[in-house]
Amino acid sequence: MAGLKDVAAMARVSVSTVSRILNEDPSLSVTEETKERVRLAAETLNYAKKPSTTAAHPHKKLTLSLIMFCSKDHEYEDEYFMSIRRGIETECRLSRVAIASVIRGGEVTARLKEVKDTDGVIVVGHVPPSIIDQISAIQPLIIFVDESPNSAVFDSVTSNFFYATVELIDHFLAQGHQTIGFIGGDEYVHSPTPDRDMNVIANAEKLRFVHYKQKLESLGLYNEKYVAIGEWSSNAGYQLMKSMIAKGDLPTAMIIASDPLALGAIRALHESALTVPGDMAVASYNDIELAEYFSPSLTSAKIHSDQMGKSAVKLFKERCEGREIPAKVIHPCCIQYRESSVMTPSAKQTAVQ
Repeated sequence: MAGLKDVAAMARVSVSTVSRILNEDPSLSVTEETKERVRLAAETLNYAKKPSTTAAHPHKKLTLSLIMFCSKDHEYEDEYFMSIRRGIETECRLSRVAIASVIRGGEVTARLKEVKDTDGVIVVGHVPPSIIDQISAIQPLIIFVDESPNSAVFDSVTSNFFYATVELIDHFLAQGHQTIGFIGGDEYVHSPTPDRDMNVIANAEKLRFVHYKQKLESLGLYNEKYVAIGEWSSNAGYQLMKSMIAKGDLPTAMIIASDPLALGAIRALHESALTVPGDMAVASYNDIELAEYFSPSLTSAKIHSDQMGKSAVKLFKERCEGREIPAKVIHPCCIQYRESSVMTPSAKQTAVQ
């Protein structure tokens, strides 16, 4: 027998919206077209309305599945993802939303039924397109955090790394740096075209390397030998910087895509008797709690990751209450300037030679 979730999937709305439409909730604000779509889906599936519905229990808790596309170890190492999760949990408690299950990326396929059995899902992290297809096939209400695939369909919460990247580059240029490198991890580019046209990339605002490259190319300063891409971990930052040091001819400034990566990279510099910022100025992203206590203290783009999690839950509730138009929330970043990027007079003289 067809249930509310089957009707919701066919009508491409939330379970809560189906329940309120079929129970003629006068406070629900949706279009007549949506109401007719839901009624037609219910009729097509021979859905029989049960007497105990959400409308009959207005204080019933909503439930969601939380999918984290990072391992527990990665989450413990990178405060960014842990802070997003805590923001989600905090807002759920305040909003009477129950987290029915927490699923790690590698478990999604095996646990899809759990996703289907909730009112919606919040997905945190880098999501392969094939997994997006699997989830959306059984659960139409999806909120993405840290990614923004197909913003014409899905709600999402991201941060504005574009302006943060431009600001960091301008910061280095103002101090006379002409060689600015980049260390980072792989980034998913959600684009309908292979040429990565910035006008059609759905998650353009949250990319770092693409904007770094574009900005330096426009100034005639981009040099591929100053770029290293690997995994998102402190060990990767250490190994990537060690490899760059071994090749010689280092840039005088380095933008590093996350604080854990920067921690490893700075250690590699110290082991090679290279100073920060004397031999290389360094700036990063995330502004984790330890950034202020690095040696030297780390210039970093502060990301409001806790608020990102809270915003995702608010979007989820809006969808359950009937909002149909997809929404995208982009939180600003704020650069915390510290010792790692402030040049000494002798280092500045070297940079401009």
